[in-house]
Amino acid sequence: MSSSTTTVTEPGNVVHTTLNYYLDPELGGHLKITPGTAGFYRRKYATHPVQIHDIKGSMEDFTLNKQGFQIYRHESAEKEFRDDDQIKAVYYPETEKWLKDVTGATKVKVCTHLVRRDPREALDATIGNSDLADTDTIPKVVPARFVHVDHSRKGAIGFLHENFSPDEAANLLKTRWSIINVWRPLKSVHRDPLAVCDSRSVKDEELIPMTVCLPPKGSATYDNVSVGDFETLSTRMNPDHRWYFKSEQKPDEPLLIKIYDSKSETDRDLAGRVLHTSFTIPGTEDKEPRESIEIRCFVFYENETE
Repeated sequence: MSSSTTTVTEPGNVVHTTLNYYLDPELGGHLKITPGTAGFYRRKYATHPVQIHDIKGSMEDFTLNKQGFQIYRHESAEKEFRDDDQIKAVYYPETEKWLKDVTGATKVKVCTHLVRRDPREALDATIGNSDLADTDTIPKVVPARFVHVDHSRKGAIGFLHENFSPDEAANLLKTRWSIINVWRPLKSVHRDPLAVCDSRSVKDEELIPMTVCLPPKGSATYDNVSVGDFETLSTRMNPDHRWYFKSEQKPDEPLLIKIYDSKSETDRDLAGRVLHTSFTIPGTEDKEPRESIEIRCFVFYENETE
């Protein structure tokens, strides 16, 4: 990482750091990945210096429809986020309700969640100094430090079919629908914040499909995430990409990230998909590990035809 000692305390600050972009396979990169394995954490990237702008003090200027991401102030009734059944019973319906209000959707369904509490550095040290095979599963969930969109269009449609019956999926595909991730800190974030890229600064032709192969059910780490293989997106570095984050993000400041929106296929003024990644702020390496929950939501606008 950069040796800069930039701190983030004032609105409008810019962090000088590095991000991990797609690396061509001939240089050691991969087009197929298996999260949660030793090989996944040993991946090579094309690492580039970037500037990431703090939106603290100007959060109202960033919206789902314009840039593709938005901070929404909301305090959850769930506080611990340690019991999966409790998360599904309390946090899922709670989020469905307020996300429906925020988006104006006719229907919202939460499908998956992932809680991250483990520090990345300890895992990297363990992986780097071990005899683990690339296929060995690691029972840790750490910040994801690589630029990506969770689903391509193909991946989004496959995810929809995975979660709805054939007849229901066929009907839902006739109207506007989207996938939105809700990323909430479980305590104030002092390290490994999440960066999001203005959707308008990324061209469709830049996006590179990749295949994600999740570990089988029973491996624990990703049991609350979708099953099987699906297509995701990455990209090479482009200095035109505009990156943002919210410093000192708090639990009552969940970040909404648009993964896919069927309407953006024809409406070029509407944000469609948002590249995102965690990143390191130089000088925060000794801060407490970031803790967060990410849930993936289907958002349907059944009163809007495609």
